[in-house]
Amino acid sequence: MSGAFSMEQTVDVLRNKGLSNRDILSNVDNSHFPFEQEDIVMAFIDLQIECSSDEDYDKLVNYLYGFETHAS
Repeated sequence: MSGAFSMEQTVDVLRNKGLSNRDILSNVDNSHFPFEQEDIVMAFIDLQIECSSDEDYDKLVNYLYGFETHAS
């Protein structure tokens, strides 16, 4: 996976693996992932890279919950 997918694609992979929005948000900043499947762990590593700033994290939350993005 590593860098080949956008944040949205990575979230879709995790959702397809059965993870909830809460699972995704709860684990995106972990240094140890409580998952056995390597592809899930790699997806979280991708998300950590994609969500390295507060602005990027906000984009993740907006995507997960379907919030409109408003420019300030």
